[in-house]
Amino acid sequence: MNAFRKHCLLATAGVLAVCSAPAFAQTTDEPAEAAQPRGSATYADLTAGLGYSSNPFLNFDGDGAAFGRLGIRAVHARSSERSSTSLAAFAEGSTYFNKYDFKSIFSVTGDTQYQVSETVRAFASGGFSGDLSGQLSNRFLYVPPVPEVPDTTLPPPPITVQDPDLFSFAGRQYRLYGQAGAGIRTGPRTNITLSGGGSRVWFTGSGLNDYTTVFVNGGYNHQLSPRTSIGFNVGADRTNYDNSDDHSTIISPRLTISTRLSEYWDVQGGIGVSFSRFQRDGESDNSTSLVFDGSICHSSETERLCGRVARSSQSLSRAALSNSTSVNADWYKKLDDKQTVQLSAGVSRYVTDDQLTSNFKSHYFRVAASYSREINGRLSGGADVSGRWLRQNGPDPDGDLTGSLFLRYRLGDLG
Repeated sequence: MNAFRKHCLLATAGVLAVCSAPAFAQTTDEPAEAAQPRGSATYADLTAGLGYSSNPFLNFDGDGAAFGRLGIRAVHARSSERSSTSLAAFAEGSTYFNKYDFKSIFSVTGDTQYQVSETVRAFASGGFSGDLSGQLSNRFLYVPPVPEVPDTTLPPPPITVQDPDLFSFAGRQYRLYGQAGAGIRTGPRTNITLSGGGSRVWFTGSGLNDYTTVFVNGGYNHQLSPRTSIGFNVGADRTNYDNSDDHSTIISPRLTISTRLSEYWDVQGGIGVSFSRFQRDGESDNSTSLVFDGSICHSSETERLCGRVARSSQSLSRAALSNSTSVNADWYKKLDDKQTVQLSAGVSRYVTDDQLTSNFKSHYFRVAASYSREINGRLSGGADVSGRWLRQNGPDPDGDLTGSLFLRYRLGDLG
């Protein structure tokens, strides 16, 4: 247990170091005034809280526990005529006042775009996270500090929460990912997008296979009007599993559409087919599945509201392939100069026809809310409440109901 606790402490300390590191340097041949930011924000929120959780790790024999919690969430966002960058880091440590002892989770994400020329726009994004029993899915990790009109030809920026995969509830999971690419304007109304990257997932528990995925993506986009565009996208990824020759390949062509409904509302969506080939123990298997995704978002100076739906095929640990369907809604609202509220809810469904998991089906439900009120200057206080439930083949663990009171102190920008 002491070794495990040191491991968690080191992980948390690493994220704190990232939060305090300077922003990535950018160079340009343009005059300095061309790169002056149209909007920027840099801050860190330090949070201390006390609360109670009825089953924090969704264990079958889980007990309720009171806890003390310390956390930090740091955000840096910058937007200029030629570039935009957002960085968000979150780290949290909780001490449970019974058998659970100290636990930590963390997440770091980054997204940047740069206008290389009149016709080429480069982009990159990446992240590193350490989750425990899917708890990151019920934390408010990212709030857009600088509202922007989305560029429909490029991948979206980080979202508020991240859905856990099928085996995230089995214990601690680490995920590292990165991608880079470019959007190229090929005509007055047409663009192509090319990108590639990879991810690495590993677990501390036994019985789960670590794996590495590499992926490429290409898309074509045609602007029908100043507000609406349609396109075609093809993505391909290959996953290799540690300590074996097992691997999977997934190719997913999709038709896409996006439209700007008004100054504040935008809609994006896509539908296609996923072709999967799985190689395990020298035998191969092929499958075909419907895939889709869609979102509708409202953005303003004081509010961010997004609803999302998605269905995809994904490679998992234990050399398994799963079809995942999710519906999520997230809302951030600045009520006035002193009060803010956040709400998040979602459901994820996992289905696999794999023999090892015996046609496994699972549903994960979550809901969370947070209220914060400024006390004076940089100090604020509030309350968090959340609930999580896991429903699957066979017996189900008890749900987790959590509530806490907190104090928060902001370093950096105010507003």
